[in-house]
Amino acid sequence: MPFRALLKDLVSKVDGAQGVILLDWEGEVVQLWAMGDGERLTLRAAYIAVTFRQAQALTAAGGASRASQMVIEYEGARFVVEEIDSGYIIVFELQVKGNLGEALRQIESAVATLRREIA
Repeated sequence: MPFRALLKDLVSKVDGAQGVILLDWEGEVVQLWAMGDGERLTLRAAYIAVTFRQAQALTAAGGASRASQMVIEYEGARFVVEEIDSGYIIVFELQVKGNLGEALRQIESAVATLRREIA
């Protein structure tokens, strides 16, 4: 399945979803799907990705297991960040009142597909 179609499908399945972006290990955009402003999502995702990588480094330095998923509230939205094998991550944007539980469930399924595609 092409990445764009997968991301569009993911966003369509979650109430309150605003968009999702797939980033490589350097933070470069591989693909995105947004309901509105893709540039805004790209900018926000860059900040979220830096925060996520820093959290991973902190947990590793503290001897804890590596963080693979985070939920962050930032500028009136929720972001779910999940690491995919090979250093890729997805950043999923959700309205604060959106269905976080459904987002986590759908992201889990999408990440499994992405792992197969990227491997």
